[in-house]
Amino acid sequence: MSAASASHGLTGVASTLLTPLYGRAHARRLLPSTDFSDPLATAVLERTGYRPSEVLTDRSNALGSLHRAIVLDRLTTAFTTEHPDATVVSVGIGLCTRNARLADRVPDSVRWVGIDTPDVMTLRRRLLPDRGIDLHAASVTDPDWTAALPAEPGPTLVIAEGLLMSLAPQDVAGFLDRTHRALGPGTELLADLFHPWVVRSGRHPIVKATGARFHSGYRGCAGLAAAAPGWQPLGEHGVMERISPAHRATAYAFRLVGLGHPRYTVARLRAVARPTAAR
Repeated sequence: MSAASASHGLTGVASTLLTPLYGRAHARRLLPSTDFSDPLATAVLERTGYRPSEVLTDRSNALGSLHRAIVLDRLTTAFTTEHPDATVVSVGIGLCTRNARLADRVPDSVRWVGIDTPDVMTLRRRLLPDRGIDLHAASVTDPDWTAALPAEPGPTLVIAEGLLMSLAPQDVAGFLDRTHRALGPGTELLADLFHPWVVRSGRHPIVKATGARFHSGYRGCAGLAAAAPGWQPLGEHGVMERISPAHRATAYAFRLVGLGHPRYTVARLRAVARPTAAR
């Protein structure tokens, strides 16, 4: 495919959304034993006109993005089962198809909201036949991005998939602060994150493939929770460890040298009441 034939028009950070789309589209080949299926991703991937050089098609990275989706799907299903009146907010939604993928597994009363930058949202509206989700063009670094949220969202789950590592530390802190102010205690956040060592190394394959850069890393769930007041760490959910025994061994070895902190994980946080001075 020639350079001129790519029709998505994405560059840098925005183009990183193609790799998870590729992983979901090839789920049956990558994980034949799983019940994960995303037919919509298969169709959308072809419509993007992507170039193979823009996507991490190697088995390790493709499986990593796929396992991340499986972990987040499981946690989303659990939250919405417990809170059938919930609102699920995907920030940096990209070409995520979770609302369609989980349509038969979550209550019909669940509300879905998607937020991403204007260029990504324009592409999404062109490629995806979205139904049952409210989409808003905004960047989470904008002070007023929370204006896109429902006035009375009820129990809320915020999903930041493949997002926080691309933000500067002060923007991550601002995102956590504004999310807490807008949605209040009880809100839960799911976010994948890298250890600071990985971010500083600049050696992740996605950097070479897209030209994107990582800016923020955290020492696990507790490290992210400490980035802004009013967040409680609830747990970490492994991703790369699910791929193979070798990946589990590598993850274990990193924890040994990283003082118990993971190289990469999905963190789950809950907003709690802030100290008076932090409000």
